[in-house]
Amino acid sequence: MDAQPAPETRPCAHCGRDVPQRAGAGRPFRYCRDNDGACQRASRNSRMRHRNAPGLPGQVARTWEAVDRLDQIVETLTEALHAELSPTGVERQLAQLRAETAAQVAAAHGERDEARRADRKSAVQGKRVDLGA
Repeated sequence: MDAQPAPETRPCAHCGRDVPQRAGAGRPFRYCRDNDGACQRASRNSRMRHRNAPGLPGQVARTWEAVDRLDQIVETLTEALHAELSPTGVERQLAQLRAETAAQVAAAHGERDEARRADRKSAVQGKRVDLGA
């Protein structure tokens, strides 16, 4: 009978409907997430129509365009960091390095063994020559 807290919401920057937010850290969602990005596209299209307007409306539209680009960059960087710096990502990198190191060690051991065999073979051949003289 534990009552779960209601998820935090913020209004959509385009239509004003409540947009559920993540419980953890991260950037808040500015647009509705249940309509395949329609609100975000509509907002962007509106800004694109106004971006060449003179004065403050044009400046505001251009600023929002820059904010959207920065949001996309942040999302890409966040995904990359989570892939590389999450515990799973770090474990994947460690496993890859361990596999590469094991392969290098195995190759070095093979070269060492081959050198030993060649040395023994040359030593045995050298004794045969001495015995024949």
